[in-house]
Amino acid sequence: MNITKVRKPNLLFVFSDQHRFYDIGYSGNREVSTPNLDNLASNGVTFSNCISNSPLCVPARGSLLTGLLPLNHKAITNDLPIVPETESIANVLNEHGYKSGYIGKWHLDGVPRDKAIPPERRLGFNQWKAYNCNHNYMNNFYYDKESMRFDSKIYEPELQTDLAMDFIEKERNDPWCLFVSWGPPHDPYMQVPEKYLEQYENKTITLRPNVPEKIMDKTNKYLDCNQIEKNMRGYYAHISALDEQMGRLSKKLSDLNLLEDTIIVYTSDHGDMLGSHGFTNKQLPYDEAVRVPLIVSWKGKTPKSSSNEMIGLVDLPVSLLELTGCGFGSARDGMDLHNLFLKKGAEGRKECFIMDIVPCHQAADRGGEEWRGIRTKKYTYARDAAFKNVMLFDDENDPYQLRNLASDGKFKNLREELETCLQKELASSKDSFLPWPEMIIKGGYLTDWNKSQRFFNRPVLSQEK
Repeated sequence: MNITKVRKPNLLFVFSDQHRFYDIGYSGNREVSTPNLDNLASNGVTFSNCISNSPLCVPARGSLLTGLLPLNHKAITNDLPIVPETESIANVLNEHGYKSGYIGKWHLDGVPRDKAIPPERRLGFNQWKAYNCNHNYMNNFYYDKESMRFDSKIYEPELQTDLAMDFIEKERNDPWCLFVSWGPPHDPYMQVPEKYLEQYENKTITLRPNVPEKIMDKTNKYLDCNQIEKNMRGYYAHISALDEQMGRLSKKLSDLNLLEDTIIVYTSDHGDMLGSHGFTNKQLPYDEAVRVPLIVSWKGKTPKSSSNEMIGLVDLPVSLLELTGCGFGSARDGMDLHNLFLKKGAEGRKECFIMDIVPCHQAADRGGEEWRGIRTKKYTYARDAAFKNVMLFDDENDPYQLRNLASDGKFKNLREELETCLQKELASSKDSFLPWPEMIIKGGYLTDWNKSQRFFNRPVLSQEK
């Protein structure tokens, strides 16, 4: 009797930094050129309601790897470390015979940003070509498995794609899981090879209607629309550069006859305000910051379709493990939504819990406050801990979120209903929703916070007496 052993699918998980939903061809944007991502989208499932639960690099990345919300994986703001013993998607796949690899930006081990990450702090990834954090795309570095440093002047995503193709070639005969973390299109926007910038030199760049004439940047200086338009040209150039790298990865899989054996995912950790509502960067509950692209493609398995079902980044590791036939050994905050990748008509989340637990960098410099919120297909609701600032937007009828309905009496019942949803999420995640300095002190983050203060302009906090 012949027994055919079924090979488990490979997982290629590619994610960029700060790529918002609108700026990709399949979303309807005709100004940015993304033929390879669009081709991937045409052979898989695309999502128009993929939500970054915490639109900031570190907490979002922690959720992407663990299926936990920030208060449970403990990396609640930039440059605070994740708990290294936390079970990750790599740990689980390793136990099922996978070869796991990580290439690119990590940003989950606190400070300093340029240090090597020791093996016991890599969340189970056993092949390693990564760095903690760096946004110098033409003068970059990474550390290998043995923590040896390698410096390069090759455009960083191109180098990382070279490394990824080497990994795929080497591990092609066994099931593997590879996470590729590209730094762009996160600023600096103009650190991109000239050939990509030239594509956008004479192109019309349309700013979103919610971009005002003056925009406060992350150094608290005012920018005008001309500067935002220039930033957009660089942003689009980065995206086109990433698109070319995605094409190289897809071709490699095709050349090795691995497309039918490989789940391919493309997404981002959060979006970019790029001037909308007068802001740059992220850490806000606005659509530009929280909504990101998501493509899932598995040749012969995923239907060629688009979905407006809601899924959070925290759901991806749980759902992808189920898709591979594996699963976490303990409870997760993320939901198993893998049927969204296999069936037309499958249902996603009714709402997503969104948050910024500790404002840092530009958000802190502007006097930003912690906030929590609820995102549904139709509404965005968010507030600070003291109810001083409350947002309520009808995203269906007001897609640019220009009219805040929070103080409109006609929407009192809706606001109460969404507040009830928020209270349920706070309770289930054991989130006390404290003002951020209290969260740092009472949550046990004080030592790491004050360590990071030496590298950034952050207030020193002390233990309450």
